Amino acid sequence: MAKRVRLTDDVAKAATCPPGKKDVLIFDAALRGFALRVTAAGGRGFLLQYTVAGVRRRATIGEWGVLTTAQARAKAEALRGQVAEKRDPTAERKQRLAEQRAAEATAKAEQARAAFTVEALIEQWAALHLAERSASYGRRAPADLRASLRAWLVAPAASLDHAATVALLDHVRAERGPIAANRLRAMARACWTWATRRGSLPANPWAATPRPAAERARERVLSDAELADLWRISATLPHPWFGFLRLLILTGQRRGEVAALAWAELDLAAAEWRLPAVRAKNHRAHTVPLSPAALAVLAEVPRVAGQSLVFGNARGTPPSGFGRLTDRLEAAMQEAAAEAGRSCPPWTLHDLRRTVATGLQRLGVRLEVTEALLNHVSGSRSGIVGVYQRHGWEPEKRAALEAWAGHVLRCAEAMPQAEDGRVVALVERRERRA
Repeated sequence: MAKRVRLTDDVAKAATCPPGKKDVLIFDAALRGFALRVTAAGGRGFLLQYTVAGVRRRATIGEWGVLTTAQARAKAEALRGQVAEKRDPTAERKQRLAEQRAAEATAKAEQARAAFTVEALIEQWAALHLAERSASYGRRAPADLRASLRAWLVAPAASLDHAATVALLDHVRAERGPIAANRLRAMARACWTWATRRGSLPANPWAATPRPAAERARERVLSDAELADLWRISATLPHPWFGFLRLLILTGQRRGEVAALAWAELDLAAAEWRLPAVRAKNHRAHTVPLSPAALAVLAEVPRVAGQSLVFGNARGTPPSGFGRLTDRLEAAMQEAAAEAGRSCPPWTLHDLRRTVATGLQRLGVRLEVTEALLNHVSGSRSGIVGVYQRHGWEPEKRAALEAWAGHVLRCAEAMPQAEDGRVVALVERRERRA
């Protein structure tokens, strides 16, 4: 049976735990349930033992030394009053602690939510996810997102709700057109989906947004006359646009891949451009044969000491401003077409890739060779064929691009001659550069 004495500070100071036991309870003789617990390690703490609904419980009061016996007794009397009111001090204490922890967790989550801004989301998406994408998309997508979401960059990413995303898409559509809104929706959906799958965000507000506009696959292909006009106009362009544009025409490769072409990727002796997988849109290494015409274009590109990129700017980065370039070219081509009594519908740099593919088809090049040249993984190179058919078509690719260069040459030579009687030939050296 537990000892009962009048608990005082002297009693608490002198109390010890009997040998062989982990602890001992010394109950107060005056206040029912009030006790001092003494451990084998010398610890001394006050508690109140009570019964609620037939269940015995103990409520911790505090350590002796922090509390005097009198202070502990007063707290015990208050707890006994709660028990008399049929309350459970221990359960209430646990409830208070649980509520405190929940409040702290909510505050911590809110702090994390506030810190995870739209800017932080885009930065993480670019660093952790887009590193697996092509270099051009990895640069362009974050920049485009930041530009479109400029007003939201410092806001918590989780605060961007469905209504806000719809309003943003409506604004972009009104300001820049439905295609720009479609691009924003696609990039933002991808970015937010990545974050929700990582658990960084609870939901993706872009997921259920309506598509601003239905898009049809582009069908624009430059005619031979337009191709000849473009080749002539390219001769008036300064570095890097002259070489950049002519390589687009001669190789049919993607704009970003040509723009970021590095000297190290070129084997001029073997007449090859070896595009590494890390730079290819589909992450597949790709070899592009260089026709004599392409080699002649590269021979005219100035090599700058310390510059690793063929078309790099003064900062050592790929050129930008493709929209302004296209506008300039389109205006010049429309003027040339008008003088010849033709029309020249709008076109984009990507249409040159389609023009090359269509031109190769007209020249009788096999579809498999064209797709290998364009580094496509769909169409004839998808599915089981893509897995088991490993022929690289290298000789056929070289023959195809040389045939295409010959076609471009014939188009260029068929143009009206310049005032001095010269024909703007395929591999001409430019005597004047704008």
